[in-house]
Amino acid sequence: MMKILRTFILVGLDVLFVILCVFASGISTGFSEIKLENLQIGKSYSTNKDAGLPLEIVNTGENPIDLKIELLTAGPSELKEGFEPVPDLAWIKLEKDEFKNIKPKNSAVTDVVISIPNDEKYRGKKYQVYIWSHTVGTSVGVGLKSRLLLNMDKDKHNKAGKLE
Repeated sequence: MMKILRTFILVGLDVLFVILCVFASGISTGFSEIKLENLQIGKSYSTNKDAGLPLEIVNTGENPIDLKIELLTAGPSELKEGFEPVPDLAWIKLEKDEFKNIKPKNSAVTDVVISIPNDEKYRGKKYQVYIWSHTVGTSVGVGLKSRLLLNMDKDKHNKAGKLE
């Protein structure tokens, strides 16, 4: 009987530890959905330099965190209406994709650079990609997905793209 009681107590403590870790951890961003309009084929765009909008992830938890940022292809059920998955994740580059020891209330900041190949088949298309920011090296991780929407210009004579 004592052995069963001890097992229940240990399991209860493990569950409590996991719950406390989840509530003590967190990240946030204002980069939840970014739409880039009128992008020209053969050009590159920087969310930081062109729009003053770097990808910034804030540690909202109570402990320092390590963070990894990855690019993901959107699955069919995740696509916004009218968009298709970006043909190649190599179109998107992160200035930095790993951050160590981000203290509570501090941020990890990186630029997102989009390079559109110079191929007419992309003109007028709409593409979607996810940017997945998540903690690493902990027993309980937290993460969030940011949606990046790329709207290629239909007019080959338009000179500027617009970032929103």
